[in-house]
Amino acid sequence: MHRSFYRLCMITLSFILITALATGESVCLAASAVQQPDQIVKQLEEKYAQIESLSFSFSQNTSGQLAGRPKEGHGTGVFVKTDSATMMRWDYLTPDHQIVISDGKSVSMYFEKLNQMIISPVDAVQTDVLFSFFTGDKPIADNFAILPPEEQVADQPAQPGENLSVIQLRPLQSQSQIQSIHVWITDDSLIRRIEFLDHFDTRTIIDISTIMVNPLDITDRNGLLAIFTFTPPEGTEIIRQ
Repeated sequence: MHRSFYRLCMITLSFILITALATGESVCLAASAVQQPDQIVKQLEEKYAQIESLSFSFSQNTSGQLAGRPKEGHGTGVFVKTDSATMMRWDYLTPDHQIVISDGKSVSMYFEKLNQMIISPVDAVQTDVLFSFFTGDKPIADNFAILPPEEQVADQPAQPGENLSVIQLRPLQSQSQIQSIHVWITDDSLIRRIEFLDHFDTRTIIDISTIMVNPLDITDRNGLLAIFTFTPPEGTEIIRQ
C-alpha cells in the first residue's frame, strides 16, 4: 500500500470512530460500570448510523525508528453523512498545509509542499480491509478482533485528570498494514485519542478536541459543495490512481 494512502486509512478510520461515539446522547455506561470491549463496539456501530455531521480539531504525532524524528501536525476535520454519500474533509494546518477530501465518489489528497494532488476513486480502495471498515459495510468484528487494551497502553492518559475507557482492535487479515489500534473514550462517549501501531513499530497518535455534533445543515447542497470540493492552485501535479 502506498504510504500516502496508508496515512489516509488512519485518518479515515479515526474519522469513523469519532463520528460513531460523538453524539449528543450518552450511549456508553459511565466508567464506574465496567463494560466489555465488544459491548462498547456494539454501541459504536449503533450510534454511527445516527450521525449526520460533525466537526473537530485534532493533533497528530508519529514516532518510530522508520519514521525518523517524531512528526507532529495539527488541524481541523469535518464529516457529513447524507442518504447518498458519506463525505469527509481533513485540513492539516501545520507543519505543512495538506488537505484530504472524500465526496463519496473519490478521495483526494493535496500536498501544498509537493505541489501535488493524488485522486483515487472510492471503489478502488474499498477492497482494503481498513477502508471496508470505514464505510461501515461490515460489522467491526468481521475485520477486527475486539480486545481489552494492552496494559502499558491503557496506563497512558490522553489528558491528565480524565477518566477514560480504552479498547483495542486488531485486524484479522495478516496483510493489514496495521498491527493494533487503541481508542480512548470519555465517560460521555466522546473519543479523546486514537493510537495506531503498524508492523514496523511506527506509532501514530491522534488526539481529538473541540467536537461539535451536527453543526451543518445537510440539506444545504451548495454549502456542502463548497466544503467538499477543492481546486488546487494552477500548476499542481495531478496523479490519478
